[in-house]
Amino acid sequence: MDLLMKEISFDSCACDERIFVRVVEPADKLHTRGVLQIAHGMAEHSLLYLDFANYMARAGFAVAVNDHLGHGKSVSKGGAFGYFGEGGAQNLVRDMHKLYSLMHAEYPNVPYFLMGHSMGSFLARSYAAQFGDELAAAVFMGTCGPQNRMVFAAERKLADRMVDKFGAKSHHPLFSRMSIERFNKAFAPNRTPSDWVTRDEAEVDRYVADPLCGFDFTISGYRDVVYLQSEVTSDDWLRRLPKTLPVLLISGDQDPLGDFGKGIRRLLSRLRETGHDAEMILYPGARHALITETNRDEVYRDLLSYLEKNC
Repeated sequence: MDLLMKEISFDSCACDERIFVRVVEPADKLHTRGVLQIAHGMAEHSLLYLDFANYMARAGFAVAVNDHLGHGKSVSKGGAFGYFGEGGAQNLVRDMHKLYSLMHAEYPNVPYFLMGHSMGSFLARSYAAQFGDELAAAVFMGTCGPQNRMVFAAERKLADRMVDKFGAKSHHPLFSRMSIERFNKAFAPNRTPSDWVTRDEAEVDRYVADPLCGFDFTISGYRDVVYLQSEVTSDDWLRRLPKTLPVLLISGDQDPLGDFGKGIRRLLSRLRETGHDAEMILYPGARHALITETNRDEVYRDLLSYLEKNC
């Protein structure tokens, strides 16, 4: 199938920034079976999803991936990487809904899907609770399970205090030690600071060498992610998530963000207890970034199958 690749942009809801978007779609729109919008993860960008987008477009799906505020080409000259503005992570969710409006206007009569990876899965979970009635299904990839509320309360308090002391756009190594560095220690002895991302060493090296990947968030950016994660692991999120929305949890059983599969199983159990239409795929041995994993061909096929089933 012939494909059309294009780059578009739109005004962000915050920070006087423009949001950059990559779109890959069938050249003949009459053959489009659905739309897939992707929310990328923390400290990465849309280009990492181009191979997967091509695969899905060849199967008949129009795929749109934006660079979130504070990421990739959505950071203007003089802008700050890892900074979301005064509205926090909800600025990113609102930008995602702007992209939905643009894509849905082009494809009003086909199913619309949302997939989020890692931090993008938190954004997708928040989005689905607010706008899930607009979606045919949602995929939460490389996400986390239920969390300890007391730990979150302490982390929120710490992050707020750090922002007040050092400033919203400042940096501090504490938050990286609490997250990325802690995740990577699970795979010691480490070859790189990003061994936890995938078993594919070539993909790890590409990630490490990419100047638009792996950057340190601002203190307020880390704070905003803590607040976002707290939101989407709450009982209130479960109440707001439409029970009619099919949900797929997809993760590696060696992903530390998902507590090596245990957190994903707990999340599946909670979703089913509350009457949600939820499924799970756990890949043995796979780490965090499934679309760059050594079994990515299998992951691609499973994701395509899930979308086709819900068309």
